[in-house]
Amino acid sequence: MQIILIRHAKVLLDNKQKITASQMNTWVEAYNHAPIDRTLPSKEVIRHIKEANVVLASSLSRTSDSLAVIDVEPREKNSLFNEIDLPEAKGTWLKLSSKTWLLLLRLMMLSGFGKKSKLYTEAKQRAKEASEYLIHLVNTHESVALMGHGGMHWLVGKELERLGWKCVKQGGGSKNWGFKVYKSP
Repeated sequence: MQIILIRHAKVLLDNKQKITASQMNTWVEAYNHAPIDRTLPSKEVIRHIKEANVVLASSLSRTSDSLAVIDVEPREKNSLFNEIDLPEAKGTWLKLSSKTWLLLLRLMMLSGFGKKSKLYTEAKQRAKEASEYLIHLVNTHESVALMGHGGMHWLVGKELERLGWKCVKQGGGSKNWGFKVYKSP
């Protein structure tokens, strides 16, 4: 039995433009609705998806759009697999690239800074539920592929490993179209 976690295709939105913390909220909304790069992934990624008995996606359009690149329709789109929410940012005095803001906001959240720790606790709980759901499906269908997001995949992977699953193969790291294959204990 195996679970394959695959990160979506590259989103076509500038992440180097300098913006304020307050503008970051608008940028995230734009990112969630931006088109993707329709370049095909590696043959290995395509094989993992096409050979899975069940293919799932988050409810964010970039995941189902990524699957459409290789003519695959997800069996289910589920918000349980959506990316980790970022804390709402405020402030207009400092301008950084959205890529830098993403890193800073995630680090703040992971370190438990202020109200941001609540978002991390909620994300970990969602990852636990997502892992349990994936395991439930794989017990019936033998192989499940999930097209999702780097942050949530990181948490789901940690939860699968906590439950005894082993990452037996990976490719692309945390980059777009990157994947990890987990085998049951």
